[in-house]
Amino acid sequence: MSIKDLGPRIPQQILEWKASGEDAVYDRKTLYGYMDGGAEVYLAFDFRQVFVRKFANAAGDELVLDIYDMGSPAEAFGMFSCDRQDPEAGIGQASEYGLGLLRFWRGRYFVSVTVAGNEDKAEAAVQALGKAVAPLLGPDGAPPEMLAVLPTGGLKPGRTAYFHNNIHLSNRYFVSADNILNLDEKTACVLAEYDDGRGGAAKLLLIRYPGPTEAAAAVRSFRAAFLPGAGSEGTARTASKGWVALRQSGDLVAAVFEGPSPEYAGRLAAAAVAGSTPKR
Repeated sequence: MSIKDLGPRIPQQILEWKASGEDAVYDRKTLYGYMDGGAEVYLAFDFRQVFVRKFANAAGDELVLDIYDMGSPAEAFGMFSCDRQDPEAGIGQASEYGLGLLRFWRGRYFVSVTVAGNEDKAEAAVQALGKAVAPLLGPDGAPPEMLAVLPTGGLKPGRTAYFHNNIHLSNRYFVSADNILNLDEKTACVLAEYDDGRGGAAKLLLIRYPGPTEAAAAVRSFRAAFLPGAGSEGTARTASKGWVALRQSGDLVAAVFEGPSPEYAGRLAAAAVAGSTPKR
Protein backbone atom coordinates (compact mmCIF):
# COMPACT_ATOMS: atom_id res chain seq x y z
CA MET A 1 0.00 0.00 0.00
CA SER A 2 1.37 3.39 -1.02
CA ILE A 3 1.19 6.11 1.58
CA LYS A 4 -0.76 8.21 -0.93
CA ASP A 5 -3.48 5.56 -0.89
CA LEU A 6 -4.19 6.34 2.75
CA GLY A 7 -5.69 9.75 2.01
CA PRO A 8 -9.12 8.63 0.74
CA ARG A 9 -9.46 6.19 3.65
CA ILE A 10 -8.80 8.68 6.44
CA PRO A 11 -11.93 10.46 7.73
CA GLN A 12 -12.41 14.05 6.63
CA GLN A 13 -13.94 14.91 9.99
CA ILE A 14 -13.16 13.83 13.56
CA LEU A 15 -15.75 15.03 16.08
CA GLU A 16 -16.01 18.80 15.45
CA TRP A 17 -12.67 18.93 13.64
CA LYS A 18 -12.73 19.07 9.82
CA ALA A 19 -9.92 18.52 7.33
CA SER A 20 -8.46 21.85 6.22
CA GLY A 21 -6.16 22.71 3.36
CA GLU A 22 -4.53 20.28 0.95
CA ASP A 23 -3.05 16.95 1.97
CA ALA A 24 0.70 16.78 1.44
CA VAL A 25 3.34 14.08 0.96
CA TYR A 26 7.05 14.62 1.58
CA ASP A 27 9.94 12.28 0.78
CA ARG A 28 13.63 12.12 1.74
CA LYS A 29 14.44 15.01 -0.60
CA THR A 30 11.62 17.34 0.45
CA LEU A 31 11.35 16.56 4.16
CA TYR A 32 13.58 19.51 5.07
CA GLY A 33 10.97 21.78 3.52
CA TYR A 34 8.35 20.42 5.90
CA MET A 35 10.23 20.37 9.16
CA ASP A 36 12.92 22.87 10.00
CA GLY A 37 15.71 21.27 12.00
CA GLY A 38 14.04 17.93 12.69
CA ALA A 39 14.49 16.07 9.42
CA GLU A 40 17.80 14.47 10.43
CA VAL A 41 16.06 12.46 13.15
CA TYR A 42 13.85 10.74 10.56
CA LEU A 43 16.48 10.48 7.84
CA ALA A 44 18.73 8.58 10.26
CA PHE A 45 16.22 5.74 9.80
CA ASP A 46 14.99 4.23 6.52
CA PHE A 47 12.33 6.93 6.17
CA ARG A 48 10.50 6.86 2.83
CA GLN A 49 7.58 9.34 2.87
CA VAL A 50 5.22 11.17 5.22
CA PHE A 51 1.53 11.88 4.60
CA VAL A 52 0.26 15.07 6.23
CA ARG A 53 -3.31 16.18 6.83
CA LYS A 54 -4.45 19.11 8.96
CA PHE A 55 -7.76 19.46 10.79
CA ALA A 56 -9.30 22.60 12.28
CA ASN A 57 -12.25 23.41 14.54
CA ALA A 58 -14.48 26.48 14.63
CA ALA A 59 -12.20 28.15 17.18
CA GLY A 60 -9.25 27.98 14.80
CA ASP A 61 -7.34 25.30 16.72
CA GLU A 62 -5.45 22.82 14.57
CA LEU A 63 -4.60 19.12 14.59
CA VAL A 64 -1.77 17.86 12.41
CA LEU A 65 -1.72 14.18 11.41
CA ASP A 66 1.64 12.83 10.22
CA ILE A 67 1.88 9.23 8.94
CA TYR A 68 5.49 8.24 8.29
CA ASP A 69 6.36 5.27 6.08
CA MET A 70 9.59 4.13 7.74
CA GLY A 71 10.30 1.29 5.31
CA SER A 72 9.94 -1.60 7.78
CA PRO A 73 8.35 -2.40 11.16
CA ALA A 74 11.78 -2.36 12.83
CA GLU A 75 12.40 1.19 11.62
CA ALA A 76 8.91 2.31 12.66
CA PHE A 77 9.47 0.90 16.14
CA GLY A 78 12.84 2.65 16.21
CA MET A 79 11.34 6.03 15.41
CA PHE A 80 8.69 5.55 18.08
CA SER A 81 11.14 4.28 20.68
CA CYS A 82 13.59 7.16 20.47
CA ASP A 83 11.42 9.70 22.27
CA ARG A 84 9.25 7.79 24.74
CA GLN A 85 8.20 9.70 27.84
CA ASP A 86 4.39 9.68 28.18
CA PRO A 87 1.78 7.09 29.28
CA GLU A 88 0.55 4.32 26.97
CA ALA A 89 -2.53 5.33 24.94
CA GLY A 90 -3.69 1.89 23.74
CA ILE A 91 -3.42 2.68 20.02
CA GLY A 92 -1.51 0.68 17.40
CA GLN A 93 1.24 -1.71 18.51
CA ALA A 94 2.54 0.72 21.12
CA SER A 95 1.68 4.33 21.78
CA GLU A 96 1.92 7.25 24.14
CA TYR A 97 -0.10 10.36 24.78
CA GLY A 98 1.06 13.52 26.49
CA LEU A 99 -0.77 16.82 26.52
CA GLY A 100 -1.18 17.79 22.88
CA LEU A 101 0.83 14.92 21.36
CA LEU A 102 -0.09 11.35 20.37
CA ARG A 103 2.62 9.02 19.03
CA PHE A 104 2.22 5.37 17.97
CA TRP A 105 3.50 2.77 15.53
CA ARG A 106 1.96 -0.10 13.60
CA GLY A 107 3.60 -2.19 10.91
CA ARG A 108 6.03 -0.05 8.97
CA TYR A 109 4.29 3.20 9.94
CA PHE A 110 5.03 5.71 12.68
CA VAL A 111 2.24 8.21 13.40
CA SER A 112 2.04 11.46 15.31
CA VAL A 113 -0.91 13.77 15.98
CA THR A 114 -0.03 17.21 17.33
CA VAL A 115 -2.21 20.05 18.59
CA ALA A 116 -1.81 23.77 17.97
CA GLY A 117 -4.28 25.50 20.26
CA ASN A 118 -6.32 24.34 23.24
CA GLU A 119 -4.70 21.02 24.10
CA ASP A 120 -7.22 20.02 26.78
CA LYS A 121 -10.22 20.41 24.50
CA ALA A 122 -8.45 18.61 21.67
CA GLU A 123 -7.64 15.43 23.59
CA ALA A 124 -10.80 13.54 22.61
CA ALA A 125 -10.30 14.37 18.94
CA VAL A 126 -6.61 13.41 19.04
CA GLN A 127 -7.44 10.03 20.53
CA ALA A 128 -10.34 9.47 18.10
CA LEU A 129 -8.15 10.33 15.10
CA GLY A 130 -5.46 7.91 16.23
CA LYS A 131 -8.00 5.13 16.69
CA ALA A 132 -9.42 5.80 13.23
CA VAL A 133 -6.01 5.71 11.53
CA ALA A 134 -4.42 2.71 13.26
CA PRO A 135 -6.63 0.03 11.61
CA LEU A 136 -5.81 1.46 8.16
CA LEU A 137 -2.10 0.75 8.49
CA GLY A 138 -2.25 -2.97 7.79
CA PRO A 139 -1.10 -5.84 10.01
CA ASP A 140 1.22 -5.53 12.98
CA GLY A 141 4.92 -5.92 12.31
CA ALA A 142 7.79 -7.56 14.13
CA PRO A 143 9.96 -5.35 16.35
CA PRO A 144 13.73 -5.27 15.72
CA GLU A 145 15.53 -8.59 16.18
CA MET A 146 18.05 -6.82 18.42
CA LEU A 147 15.44 -6.61 21.17
CA ALA A 148 15.50 -10.40 21.50
CA VAL A 149 19.25 -10.29 22.23
CA LEU A 150 18.84 -8.11 25.31
CA PRO A 151 19.22 -9.80 28.71
CA THR A 152 15.77 -9.93 30.30
CA GLY A 153 16.66 -9.89 33.99
CA GLY A 154 16.14 -6.40 35.38
CA LEU A 155 15.17 -4.92 32.00
CA LYS A 156 12.89 -1.91 32.57
CA PRO A 157 9.77 -2.08 30.36
CA GLY A 158 9.23 0.73 27.89
CA ARG A 159 12.75 2.09 28.34
CA THR A 160 14.42 0.56 25.27
CA ALA A 161 15.31 2.55 22.15
CA TYR A 162 16.39 1.17 18.76
CA PHE A 163 18.43 3.21 16.30
CA HIS A 164 21.45 3.23 14.00
CA ASN A 165 23.73 6.23 14.35
CA ASN A 166 25.25 8.73 16.73
CA ILE A 167 22.49 11.30 16.23
CA HIS A 168 19.98 9.10 18.04
CA LEU A 169 22.46 7.91 20.64
CA SER A 170 23.25 11.50 21.58
CA ASN A 171 19.53 12.35 21.74
CA ARG A 172 18.91 9.49 24.18
CA TYR A 173 22.18 9.35 26.10
CA PHE A 174 25.18 11.55 25.53
CA VAL A 175 28.46 9.64 25.32
CA SER A 176 30.67 11.88 23.20
CA ALA A 177 30.39 14.69 20.70
CA ASP A 178 32.50 12.52 18.40
CA ASN A 179 31.32 9.25 16.87
CA ILE A 180 33.74 7.16 18.94
CA LEU A 181 31.72 3.96 18.44
CA ASN A 182 31.76 4.26 14.63
CA LEU A 183 27.97 4.18 14.37
CA ASP A 184 26.34 4.54 10.96
CA GLU A 185 23.38 3.27 8.91
CA LYS A 186 24.86 -0.24 8.92
CA THR A 187 24.92 -0.58 12.71
CA ALA A 188 21.89 -1.78 14.71
CA CYS A 189 21.79 -0.36 18.24
CA VAL A 190 19.60 -0.75 21.29
CA LEU A 191 19.84 1.38 24.42
CA ALA A 192 18.10 -0.17 27.40
CA GLU A 193 17.75 0.61 31.10
CA TYR A 194 18.23 -2.00 33.85
CA ASP A 195 17.44 -2.39 37.53
CA ASP A 196 20.06 -4.42 39.39
CA GLY A 197 17.51 -5.57 41.99
CA ARG A 198 19.37 -3.82 44.82
CA GLY A 199 18.34 -0.23 44.27
CA GLY A 200 20.90 0.42 41.54
CA ALA A 201 20.43 1.03 37.83
CA ALA A 202 22.46 0.93 34.65
CA LYS A 203 22.19 1.68 30.95
CA LEU A 204 23.16 -0.90 28.34
CA LEU A 205 24.12 0.02 24.80
CA LEU A 206 24.23 -3.06 22.57
CA ILE A 207 25.49 -2.69 19.00
CA ARG A 208 25.62 -5.15 16.11
CA TYR A 209 28.23 -4.24 13.49
CA PRO A 210 28.47 -5.59 9.92
CA GLY A 211 31.18 -7.97 11.12
CA PRO A 212 33.77 -8.73 13.82
CA THR A 213 36.40 -6.51 12.19
CA GLU A 214 34.19 -3.42 12.44
CA ALA A 215 33.22 -4.36 16.00
CA ALA A 216 36.86 -4.67 17.05
CA ALA A 217 37.71 -1.31 15.49
CA ALA A 218 34.87 0.32 17.44
CA VAL A 219 36.12 -1.24 20.68
CA ARG A 220 39.59 0.18 20.09
CA SER A 221 38.17 3.61 19.29
CA PHE A 222 35.92 3.65 22.36
CA ARG A 223 38.63 2.49 24.73
CA ALA A 224 41.11 5.07 23.47
CA ALA A 225 38.62 7.96 23.70
CA PHE A 226 36.48 7.01 26.68
CA LEU A 227 38.25 4.35 28.76
CA PRO A 228 41.99 4.97 28.41
CA GLY A 229 42.55 3.72 31.97
CA ALA A 230 40.49 0.53 31.67
CA GLY A 231 42.16 -2.78 32.45
CA SER A 232 42.23 -5.81 30.22
CA GLU A 233 38.61 -6.60 31.13
CA GLY A 234 37.44 -3.24 29.75
CA THR A 235 35.85 -2.00 32.99
CA ALA A 236 36.57 1.37 34.59
CA ARG A 237 35.01 4.03 36.78
CA THR A 238 34.30 7.42 35.25
CA ALA A 239 33.59 10.68 37.00
CA SER A 240 30.17 11.26 35.46
CA LYS A 241 28.92 7.83 34.34
CA GLY A 242 29.67 5.49 37.26
CA TRP A 243 31.11 2.13 36.31
CA VAL A 244 31.52 1.57 32.58
CA ALA A 245 32.09 -1.88 31.09
CA LEU A 246 32.87 -2.80 27.49
CA ARG A 247 32.66 -6.28 25.98
CA GLN A 248 32.82 -7.73 22.45
CA SER A 249 31.82 -11.07 20.99
CA GLY A 250 31.94 -11.44 17.22
CA ASP A 251 29.92 -8.63 15.65
CA LEU A 252 28.32 -7.61 18.98
CA VAL A 253 29.64 -4.89 21.28
CA ALA A 254 28.08 -4.07 24.65
CA ALA A 255 28.81 -0.94 26.67
CA VAL A 256 27.33 -0.51 30.14
CA PHE A 257 27.11 2.99 31.63
CA GLU A 258 26.32 4.12 35.18
CA GLY A 259 26.80 0.65 36.58
CA PRO A 260 26.33 0.57 40.38
CA SER A 261 29.39 -1.69 40.76
CA PRO A 262 32.16 -3.01 38.52
CA GLU A 263 30.87 -6.55 39.02
CA TYR A 264 27.34 -5.77 37.85
CA ALA A 265 28.50 -3.63 34.93
CA GLY A 266 30.82 -6.40 33.76
CA ARG A 267 28.20 -9.14 34.15
CA LEU A 268 25.57 -7.17 32.27
CA ALA A 269 27.92 -6.39 29.38
CA ALA A 270 29.11 -9.99 29.18
CA ALA A 271 25.55 -11.32 29.28
CA ALA A 272 24.51 -8.97 26.49
CA VAL A 273 27.13 -10.18 24.02
CA ALA A 274 26.50 -13.78 25.08
CA GLY A 275 22.74 -13.54 24.73
CA SER A 276 22.06 -14.51 28.36
CA THR A 277 20.84 -12.92 31.58
CA PRO A 278 23.34 -11.78 34.25
CA LYS A 279 23.17 -13.06 37.80
CA ARG A 280 22.18 -10.45 40.33
